Amino acid sequence: MKPIQSDQQFQEAIQDKGMVVFTTSWCPDCRRLDMYVDELVKDYPQFNWYVVDRDELPDLSDAQEVRGIPSLLFYQEGVKQEHLHSANAKTEMQIRSFLDTLNA
Repeated sequence: MKPIQSDQQFQEAIQDKGMVVFTTSWCPDCRRLDMYVDELVKDYPQFNWYVVDRDELPDLSDAQEVRGIPSLLFYQEGVKQEHLHSANAKTEMQIRSFLDTLNA
């Protein structure tokens, strides 16, 4: 996943099938996601994968309505299409089910 470190990078990332994962360094569920996220990136190459550290870009996270972490947000042509909230992003199976439903 490519790290997003500025609002400008975010705006560029969300133009073409951007899958943006919002995370932090201290979140236990985020650390679990780290164990299999590379496999997700490999298995779902139709998405352009990015990661945002919520603590580094809190204003961006708030603007995108990221209230819990990890959260996966899918963007197309600069518009948020889907948002997998943290309560539903606890397991690899939940995330795969979400990715499978997207028409990317």
